[in-house]
Amino acid sequence: MRALSFVAVAAFSFAFAAANASERVTLHLGFLTLRSISLPVVVFTSALVGMVVVFLVGLKADLRTRQLLQRYRQALEGDQEPRRGTLPSD
Repeated sequence: MRALSFVAVAAFSFAFAAANASERVTLHLGFLTLRSISLPVVVFTSALVGMVVVFLVGLKADLRTRQLLQRYRQALEGDQEPRRGTLPSD
């Protein structure tokens, strides 16, 4: 099922890029203006940047959860209950 999903996304991406290969756009970034950029390049680059941002935000939450689990594991190994107020702050 995972391979089928990958093939479907790859086929859609290829079809989108082929259908819009000749489309050119101007990208205004506030401090920089890029002219005549291919539309598929803009779309795929923005999707990639979005994935990196989501990864970094998730990484912060993951590290906080690992720290919390490590505290609980140490408390269990020490045969004592975790102290109140030891949760990492947001």
